[in-house]
Amino acid sequence: MASRSPRVAVLTALLAVLAALAGACGSPSPAPPVGASGDPAGPASPSASRTTHPGAGPVVVGPAPEDLREVNWAKTPTPGDFCGIPELLRFDSGNEVRATSTTWGTVRVYRSERFEYGDTDGDQRDEAVVYVGCRDTVTMNAQITSGYVVYARVGDDLAVLGSITPRRKDGAYPTLLTSAEFTPGGITVHERWFRPNDTHCCPSGDATTVWLREGDRLTPGTTRVIS
Repeated sequence: MASRSPRVAVLTALLAVLAALAGACGSPSPAPPVGASGDPAGPASPSASRTTHPGAGPVVVGPAPEDLREVNWAKTPTPGDFCGIPELLRFDSGNEVRATSTTWGTVRVYRSERFEYGDTDGDQRDEAVVYVGCRDTVTMNAQITSGYVVYARVGDDLAVLGSITPRRKDGAYPTLLTSAEFTPGGITVHERWFRPNDTHCCPSGDATTVWLREGDRLTPGTTRVIS
């Protein structure tokens, strides 16, 4: 049998190397699973920086007693997503904290001391709602936006179902949330909104939005303008 020429031998070896490289590139190793905290295979953590959105599903913030009226709210974190703050906020030393908003920079976030309770899903256990406001640090009193944060017992966990935010806006000033009422299947929120000619003191618009409880998610329904 005739021996190969040196040129044929070199070409054959080069083709073999190229085929091996192509096979390696075509079969990448799978990436490790990403946990809820954003780290590879990392467990979900109540203290991790997380962003919540209406309808995004529950965010666990701690264990839940049978009755949410027994929760130590002073030690319970609150999401700041309604004000562009990605992390959970803690009010250990009072009702107001400073935080960094991705929209407005440094802001002051205020949480009411008063929590409202009611049953939205008919399981004979109440959920909890608390008002949270976001203010600037320039005038020290100008409201930027506000929301109602909804807590519920999900399994054995205390979880945030979502943040209820204003739906109606027309004028230059931010819409005010004035009250939240528990109804079967959801929460009715009352809003006072500014028309273009309204002064800063006196919004003339009145509207309501029913936020629906769908499983462990909150979704806004149609906003009804009353005046």
